[in-house]
Amino acid sequence: MSENRREFFRVSFNQALSGKVSVYGGSFLPIQIYDVSAGGLVFSSPLNLPIGESVSCSFELLEKDFLLEGAIVRKATGVDVVECGVEFSVSQGASSELFKQLNYYQIRQRKSLLED
Repeated sequence: MSENRREFFRVSFNQALSGKVSVYGGSFLPIQIYDVSAGGLVFSSPLNLPIGESVSCSFELLEKDFLLEGAIVRKATGVDVVECGVEFSVSQGASSELFKQLNYYQIRQRKSLLED
């Protein structure tokens, strides 16, 4: 049995969350986000980004905008898309704010108040 090494709880979305990613400070390109934690996220995109690549991830969660820096730490290549795991490198304040929003989202999700 494998050990779960995650430091933060992860929120998975029934329907992918739309977001954007930027590489090298360039223009933002659309991505589909499948899950988010205070420490990172998983997204899919036609972009084939190398592991270790620095990225900026932008998304909205419960009407709150997030722009978080991170690096690609995992990827899996599919037929038309690449699924990437990003580990955030953000301040304690940004991480705390994301954690708070994710907790609130998960509570609402459990109470079935969200149309996901």
